[in-house]
Amino acid sequence: MGATGQSTCFKAGSAISGKLNEFQRTMLQWSGLHPYNAVHVARVSSPLEPSRLGEAIGRVVSLAGLTNYRVTKDGGRYHYGGGPIEVDPCILDGGEDPVSVVHREMERQLNEPFPQTGVFQPFRWFLVQGENESFAGLAYFHMVADAESIGRLFREVLTAAIDELPQVLGDTGLARQRSSRVPWGGLTSLPRRARGAFRKFQRMRQSFRSPDCPVNRFDNEWFGLSLDVRDSAAALELARKHGATANDLFLAALLKAVIPATSWRFEKARQHLSAGCVVNVRRDLPESRRGDFGLFLGTFSVTHPVPVDVKLEDLIKSICEQTREVKRDRLYLASKFEFRLNRFLFANQPLEKQRNFYRKAYPVWGSLTNFKMDGFQIGEKAEVTEYYRAVSAGPALPFVIGVTGYRGRLHFGFTYRPDVIRGETLRGIVDRFILLITGKEQEA
Repeated sequence: MGATGQSTCFKAGSAISGKLNEFQRTMLQWSGLHPYNAVHVARVSSPLEPSRLGEAIGRVVSLAGLTNYRVTKDGGRYHYGGGPIEVDPCILDGGEDPVSVVHREMERQLNEPFPQTGVFQPFRWFLVQGENESFAGLAYFHMVADAESIGRLFREVLTAAIDELPQVLGDTGLARQRSSRVPWGGLTSLPRRARGAFRKFQRMRQSFRSPDCPVNRFDNEWFGLSLDVRDSAAALELARKHGATANDLFLAALLKAVIPATSWRFEKARQHLSAGCVVNVRRDLPESRRGDFGLFLGTFSVTHPVPVDVKLEDLIKSICEQTREVKRDRLYLASKFEFRLNRFLFANQPLEKQRNFYRKAYPVWGSLTNFKMDGFQIGEKAEVTEYYRAVSAGPALPFVIGVTGYRGRLHFGFTYRPDVIRGETLRGIVDRFILLITGKEQEA
């Protein structure tokens, strides 16, 4: 490969088709209003040669059969045509502050549409060159894959870019793009799941709605924030102290952090607050399918009264109780029926009502998506030192927090719709959120 002068001939993956799941079809519907993309960036400890990276990308995605994509909206199906492609990553000079360049490009990529019609490549690649390091970026049409699949693809590409000689595809699961069907739990558990979904609906009926979107625009703005090892450890220790998961802590901190931004709710009938969470449902798949490339996600929400003087520990306790119920009864699997119903209702609304549909149907103030990226080894000559993510807020959310755990550090990406929630308001929420999860609230 590249400088070695070795042949790069390989057998590209063959064509394959499959059926979209309910979350994918919902993402596709959202993409009709505004690009629903996601972005991953790996900070690499040595410079990457652009031509070598491009060759590695083309080789890996072709071997995996992830080329020449086409989606059928009406039938809810996708098709990878397969075959080799040539890739030229977008090259950016990082200058004196490469991280800022990376952040600006991540926001731009969130708002850059993919074609959606005809045959297209569902991945875009970029490279920001710093001093003795590189930032390799991958933006993708979100409905094709979840963070786990993209992380594995990214690792395979960077390993290939570092390797001296071309190798076979190490992660053979990347070449398995079968149906992305998500289980619904079966008939025996349906009554329990239906009861859980009804209780969730009852709680959310009391939830205060986020602000109206006054314009037919869904642009995203994004910024990133990384905690050092000490503050990251403090956040995890705070969760353990309360017998909670990190996700429970983040949900509780999110609800408490938005209190100042929702002060006028006490003049309304709906005074509770809700937050959403996206979860990986691969553990509910048959073992033979858990390594498949694709998107296997569900959602759930938590709701609490959240008075001004609420204590974080009380919020954590309440949320732990709610998430235990979600896990016990696998209520996140019921989200496929919610997606189907909301998609039908959404499609029959004029644009002026679509822009505010979800604030009424799913009144959450924000949502979390978590991803722990461990074991990202790409060879002996370089290592990935940091990992960043950006996720679109879409028409369903005023803002979303992408949490990425990597090598003992927590990296946060905050995406928001400025026509729903102002930037200064969002920055205030973020400042409070960080103080809460690191245990520094009393110091402020």
